[in-house]
Amino acid sequence: MSNGNNTDWFARVVAVLGLVLACASIVLPYVKDISDSQEAINITAKPESGGGILRLSGNLENSRAIQIPWVFTISNTGKVTFSITSYTVHKLEGNGGVSYFSGLDGGLTDSMNRPVAIPFTLNPGESESFRLHLGYVPEQKVEDILRNLFEKIGPVEYQSAFHTLAKQGLTFYGGDAVYREFEDGNTLISIESFDKDPVYQVSFGTGRGNSFAIVTSTNPAY
Repeated sequence: MSNGNNTDWFARVVAVLGLVLACASIVLPYVKDISDSQEAINITAKPESGGGILRLSGNLENSRAIQIPWVFTISNTGKVTFSITSYTVHKLEGNGGVSYFSGLDGGLTDSMNRPVAIPFTLNPGESESFRLHLGYVPEQKVEDILRNLFEKIGPVEYQSAFHTLAKQGLTFYGGDAVYREFEDGNTLISIESFDKDPVYQVSFGTGRGNSFAIVTSTNPAY
């Protein structure tokens, strides 16, 4: 190859590299701008084991649902402010489908049991926690124990109901539990099965039309 050809080839390579770098200098900031403008949400959920009150349906003709208090926390992990404008609750079925029934969604409340107003806004770095009662249709033996408990003492906290059922060898959802009480007054409760625990999908919609969902259950598999 002659020196002239070498020079032309080198010039072409330099030109191509320059074009690539120029394009990258335009594309990378553009991609970063898109990323910075996207909503980023983290959602966590867990049963409210301390202080949360169970709810029983007062009208058995309309619903036999028992509602368990859960605590949901939504965090804005992105760089833009967003508003939560809606939410939906579904129960996931084993066949891959979803279901809804009267009493499934007990509504959003704050720690003082006041309704949470929607929409609400979260700035970057902010979080909001609230209570959401999630319903399920209990086995008859579980329902009888809980309704009897309500009739005796009135409103029942999650922990109290959990212990009462465990003493009968049951969980809220009809699974097997083992209750042990020791001489020093301490207790140990072992849950032996989780296959009856319901699985919920809770989705939150934003003002920009996006939807973010969490799948949650007391079953450790989730």
